[in-house]
Amino acid sequence: MFTSDYAEDNVPTVYYASKVGPDWQDPVALPKHINTRLNFMKGYTLSADGKTIYITSIKSGGVGGFDIWAGNLKGNSWGDLQNMYAPINSRLHEGSPTFTPDGATMYFMRCEKMDAQKAERCKIMVTKKAANGRWEEPAELPAHINTGNSQTPRISADGSVLIFSSNAMKAGKGGMDLYVSRLVNGAWSNPEAMDFVNTEKDDQFVSFISNGRYLLKDAPGKFKSEIIEYLVPEPWRPRAVMKVEGQILGQDGLPIPAYISATDLTTHKRFFSGRPDKDGNYFLYLTQGTKYELSIDPEESHLTFYSKLFDMTVEESPLVQKVSTVLKPVAAGDVLELDGIQFKPYTAEPDDVGFEIQRLSRLIKSSPQLNFELQVSLIGYQEDSFRSHPDLTEISIDSVIIQLDDIDTLGQLYSRDSLVVKTTYHNNRTEKQALALLEQLTASGVDRSSLGYSVHLKSEAIPENRKTLIRLLAKRKD
Repeated sequence: MFTSDYAEDNVPTVYYASKVGPDWQDPVALPKHINTRLNFMKGYTLSADGKTIYITSIKSGGVGGFDIWAGNLKGNSWGDLQNMYAPINSRLHEGSPTFTPDGATMYFMRCEKMDAQKAERCKIMVTKKAANGRWEEPAELPAHINTGNSQTPRISADGSVLIFSSNAMKAGKGGMDLYVSRLVNGAWSNPEAMDFVNTEKDDQFVSFISNGRYLLKDAPGKFKSEIIEYLVPEPWRPRAVMKVEGQILGQDGLPIPAYISATDLTTHKRFFSGRPDKDGNYFLYLTQGTKYELSIDPEESHLTFYSKLFDMTVEESPLVQKVSTVLKPVAAGDVLELDGIQFKPYTAEPDDVGFEIQRLSRLIKSSPQLNFELQVSLIGYQEDSFRSHPDLTEISIDSVIIQLDDIDTLGQLYSRDSLVVKTTYHNNRTEKQALALLEQLTASGVDRSSLGYSVHLKSEAIPENRKTLIRLLAKRKD
């Protein structure tokens, strides 16, 4: 969303635009019941899923002066605005809300004086959503942030960096300037002026891009003002956040009941649990710095499940990853990708953080009409004559007969055979890994006679592409 006076009667108007792939679609003005002259013109926010708009307005029916109102997108239309009431709104003026992507934490400003263009004597507040879905009593941010007129907060997607504006801080360039504070061990750092974007005029309204690298701000340009993208300096750059979204359907193409979970593979803690909406859609956010497992499980045990790993330790990740799946009864010929099964480094010991083996056991036991082949593939086979890398845990010893030329006791040249032992260090643990998985499945109650395995090797020159893949092939019983 953005404001432009390229509108009817050149009245500043809020527009809404969607990005499809790499391209922005044509912007559309928000309807007139949202775009009114009773609004604080830049006090609007869009929820992370793009389906709820929050505005700051002094329209009738409020609690105090300017209040925060919310409206939902229904199909292609925005519904009526609803006042957020207490404890968010009060007898004073509230506005400019900003949310963490999960919608569970909100920052906003509470001001003593406010009109459609500016606010005075403001403080930044924070509130969290309780387990019952209600907002808790807001609390002021610390005094080193609220120095007299701190307003228009914006929280980064990872929740660790807060940008706000103030004209009551030292070392400003003039008017309202932008400041940044970082959340470190639960405490906000001393604000620093964002001089790479501050000017002698008022600088207030900005947005972060979810990869944390860029800041959007209006600035003079070819026209009166334009939206400019600025590279955020490294010290102030938050961690990137990737949105994972998709749809979960049944074999008939209709939404199906399912459970969605995401596990941090570093801490071994599940940090997200949810269900798809009535249309089968879901979304969640993954923060840069660790690896994650996404799991989608059906309510019915005989249906397939889905899992996928995300490596967010890499330098750059896409802003959005679409992951849709169909959950259906398993049939002969089906191949399931078992991304959730990993092995402890340099071993054949399963490291089943996300309970993938448990899911697999459930599926196999609910499909007695089928046999299953566990396929373990090593992409990145390596070998050497000595242990040149910790991954070369396996040893193979071969006896080789070679022919040598020698001289006998009479000084005559002759040939003789010699037995040479050749030792090779390699990383092919696939058979051990397959047997370890079969052992765990059997221990969970799976009939061993219904299980088989196969192993596959492939060289890979690029280290980043080396991995072990686990698949399950469903086979018709003989």
